[in-house]
Amino acid sequence: MTITFLHLSDLHLVPPGRLLAGIDPARRMQGVLARIEQLDFSPAFVVVSGDLTDDGSTESYEVVKGVLQDLRGENKDTPVLLALGNHDDRATFRCVILGEEGGDQGPCHYSQVIDGLRVIMLDSSVPGEVGGALGASQLAWLEDELQKPAPRGILIVLHHPCRLAGPAHHYPMFILRDADDLEAIVARHRDRVVGILAGHSHQLNSAPFGGTVHVTAPAVLYQLDYFAGAQFTPVPGSGFNLCQLDDDGLIVHPVLLR
Repeated sequence: MTITFLHLSDLHLVPPGRLLAGIDPARRMQGVLARIEQLDFSPAFVVVSGDLTDDGSTESYEVVKGVLQDLRGENKDTPVLLALGNHDDRATFRCVILGEEGGDQGPCHYSQVIDGLRVIMLDSSVPGEVGGALGASQLAWLEDELQKPAPRGILIVLHHPCRLAGPAHHYPMFILRDADDLEAIVARHRDRVVGILAGHSHQLNSAPFGGTVHVTAPAVLYQLDYFAGAQFTPVPGSGFNLCQLDDDGLIVHPVLLR
């Protein structure tokens, strides 16, 4: 049986009426949603690999709530799994999206089994920093999760990439700080991990990692050119990944919009 699902990233949603670099994030999001509606299948689930908002505000997460309703499909029953990025706020996310109180700023990680596939959502965000890390306790939790039943294998999702094509001077901002530790864990379970999906890079990248495939998604907001000089340059366009998992492994196809 083939499992088909979608991978979105870097929505950077903001309160209504606000623009980012002259771009309306809500309009970009609506364009992606319209393209998803044109697909001739209903995805088994949707994963979003972080930067749900641009400012982590309550108002921005209210916008996210509306987008989640659209992503859940016509019958509102499509699972939508969310990871947090460096632009997100853990406590506000928990309050507005999860309905939790208490201001918990601890990592938000969890797993869910869908059609026999265990999807593990990690939290690589580090409050106040652009770069990311998982930390020893989250890595230990992941090691335990990787040993739980998963007839169709295990998919890992996080915000910060573990491997990236681009100039080395960009790496501290983009590459997960404890990527080597994560790779060692993944390698020990390579026969069960079908892939790792990430965001943050605002472009599509793919690379081998720990005996599996590592893929980033084109951003919903805009893309980035890493090779334009010392500073990365925004490039117009939105996109998402269409993913298929069958007995031969994971296939990822980018869907790009202008």
